[in-house]
Amino acid sequence: MNKPLIALMLGLATANGALAAPATNSTAALEALLACKAGSDFTEAQVDQAFHAAGLTRDPGSVFEPKDKPVALFGGTVASADVSISKPYKSLHVYLKGVDHQRLARSWGVTTVNEAAETEAPSYLKKVDARHTLHVGAADDYEGYSASVTCLIEG
Repeated sequence: MNKPLIALMLGLATANGALAAPATNSTAALEALLACKAGSDFTEAQVDQAFHAAGLTRDPGSVFEPKDKPVALFGGTVASADVSISKPYKSLHVYLKGVDHQRLARSWGVTTVNEAAETEAPSYLKKVDARHTLHVGAADDYEGYSASVTCLIEG
């Protein structure tokens, strides 16, 4: 890749308030699923594949966790992740360590306070379209993570 193109890409990332380093191939699929774009969808098999590609392994309790090395995502590391698919909802959750949830929410334009969230600090949500809602949650360090990201698909 040539230097001017790299400089342009880095400039765009900085101007857009990117929090994390560019996605590696191992986390790109997971980040795309978590983006919760309008019209997007996922199956449990797709999520399992994205988790495994990122370096997360399913524990007996159906929660995915990093096993061999930390998994970097959105400027922090993954504490755990899970997926739930039951009609009429599908949800994909990632719990992160070392991430400022408010900064992450602002970078994605997720600014509506989630009044139903039972968190000490405000948690946020963004209704992407009639079916998709992106949540950025707050947590306390004693819970083992500092932020959570959830893509919820209804219907």
